[in-house]
Amino acid sequence: MKIVKKEIVNHEVKYIVEANQESWKKSQDNSYKILSKQLKIPGFRAGRVPLDVAKKQISSSEVMNHALKKVIDENYRLLLDSKDFIRDELIEEGVSVDIAKIDEATLQIVYIFEKVPEVTIDQDYRKIKIECVEPAIQQSDIENEINRYTKKDTMLIPKENGIIAHGDMVNFDFKGFLDDKPFPGGEAKGYELEIGSNTFIPGFEEQMINLKKDDKKTIDITFPKDYQAKDLAGKKTKFELVINDVKTIQRPKMDETYIAKFGIPNIKTVAEFKKYVGDQLLDHKKYIAKQEAVKEISKWLVDHTKLSYVPKSLLDSELKRIQEDITKKAQEAKVDKEKYIISHLGYKNHKEFDKALNETAINNISLVLAIEKIISDLKLDISDAEIDEHLIKIAKVYGIKLEDVKERFKGNYDNIWTMLLQEKMFDKLIEINKNN
Repeated sequence: MKIVKKEIVNHEVKYIVEANQESWKKSQDNSYKILSKQLKIPGFRAGRVPLDVAKKQISSSEVMNHALKKVIDENYRLLLDSKDFIRDELIEEGVSVDIAKIDEATLQIVYIFEKVPEVTIDQDYRKIKIECVEPAIQQSDIENEINRYTKKDTMLIPKENGIIAHGDMVNFDFKGFLDDKPFPGGEAKGYELEIGSNTFIPGFEEQMINLKKDDKKTIDITFPKDYQAKDLAGKKTKFELVINDVKTIQRPKMDETYIAKFGIPNIKTVAEFKKYVGDQLLDHKKYIAKQEAVKEISKWLVDHTKLSYVPKSLLDSELKRIQEDITKKAQEAKVDKEKYIISHLGYKNHKEFDKALNETAINNISLVLAIEKIISDLKLDISDAEIDEHLIKIAKVYGIKLEDVKERFKGNYDNIWTMLLQEKMFDKLIEINKNN
């Protein structure tokens, strides 16, 4: 294989490759043998037609077309390994192929790649304004989490005065209204809620305190701006409540004997258990805080990244990935995909969805390319030791041998390397910008 010519036209790079003559001839000979076995000629058994006879029955163009795929694939691999192939400037996804010249003696193949677009970040990513509040755990957080641990061992006792207070279990009916109209999923009967568990929309549980059995009340609630249902996010609503029953929660005695049932290694006393619960909660809050920071940084990068053009191969691939993800979620929700787009994703019609889908795909591509640019600018890398450390953590979390983890991820280290490298970049940007 030799590279005959390299052409750059607009956003495309074309490598014109000439296949080795001996290899091209061998592939044609092999195709003759394969095609001859498919011939049916009177006087010869099927698959036993002599090659010299077969060659008279099979056209050279048919043979060359049959031999092409193997030679195209073979020379593509050789091209990628060639020292003259500049991988960094090209997108290998969606490479297209053309033929420049073909006859029995010569084959010239054109491999057409899209160029990696120029990436420009129009502001200094060292000056991103992000919220970096150091997470803290309150005693009430620990108590709520301990209550979750003990939930199956609690008893519910009817409350004598029936007045709702913090820590009570309330059975009630509710019906939600948006613009004075009921909205899907906003109604339930006989719902049980522990007051103070913070499992409902902020402000909901607090407005139930001091109500009592058989009371009716209408409360005003504003959904969070980041609420998962887009048609409710940030919206002011009303809920009609009917209190059916109020009970006191009687919890088990917290002592060493009870704590032992959870089987947590090296945790024996009540104090150790509370510290363990607090540490777990703090780790979770730190994780959530980091994810929020990553979300803010990602949005900033999308808003401030410009691409010289959007490669069609990357766009097609990302659109396909998003569509497959939506199809999967619709199947899990047991809803037709078209209905899911409207009822769950909140789009008015398919045209609006397609427009948003295209914008999302372009934003995702911009984000990935911006991340790659910053990684290059900051000269970040991941060592073998860091990959091993990641695998050790996985082994500890799932309680399995490190050797088994390595075997499971064998051949998938490139994905782990990419994930850890992106995490390192976000950690670096959070560190750089946390005091801005």
